[in-house]
Amino acid sequence: MRARWLNGYWLNMQLPATLWQRMAAIAVLSLGTMMASMPAQAATPPDEVIRGAVERMTQRIDAERAKLAGDPAYARKVVNEELDDLVDFRRITRLVMGDHFAAASRDQRNRFMERFRRSMVQTYAAGVTMYEGQPITVLPLAEEDVRGDRARVQMEFSTESGRPMPIAYTMFKDGEAWKVDNVIVNGLNLGRVFRMQFDQAMRQHAGDIDKVIAGWSTEVDIEEAAAGGN
Repeated sequence: MRARWLNGYWLNMQLPATLWQRMAAIAVLSLGTMMASMPAQAATPPDEVIRGAVERMTQRIDAERAKLAGDPAYARKVVNEELDDLVDFRRITRLVMGDHFAAASRDQRNRFMERFRRSMVQTYAAGVTMYEGQPITVLPLAEEDVRGDRARVQMEFSTESGRPMPIAYTMFKDGEAWKVDNVIVNGLNLGRVFRMQFDQAMRQHAGDIDKVIAGWSTEVDIEEAAAGGN
């Protein structure tokens, strides 16, 4: 698939997502750890829950680094378990498919959801051991960060150069559980990127949803995001 220009970034959907693997795998897995014990922490503000989860998950990676690095199947199992509690894949499927969701059959929607999930698991699992102790700071919630059943949690991930990279999660409250429905890395809206990717693939395949599903990958090269698009 061709590279695409979006908000000052070149996106190439076929290149390895090394930076995304390094950051997002850690961040998403830490959030997943939080979700496993959500009922006991239902009243805890989203930022406090995530802050504790980051610490627990980074400790887990340090403790299991050799097994995670040497056993890809185990790494995928861990990621799959964490994402299952964290991410509402049905909601994200609808958002990514956009205007094409209504025209898709139930079978196509379910197949895309599973394909999207497998691709995310593969991407995160491949990068989880790339975390090597870089500082991760969850910022305190501002007044405008929580509005009813919606929340935004902001975090900073220190790159090798020491430059902090902002990461923001948009979350919604599903019963007593907070779940993620989008991630924004250094201003790059990944939900929008995936939606554009799906729309572009539909044009490339002349509206054949089955071909889009078969060729789907969530790998996105966002090295430019680390450089701020310069």
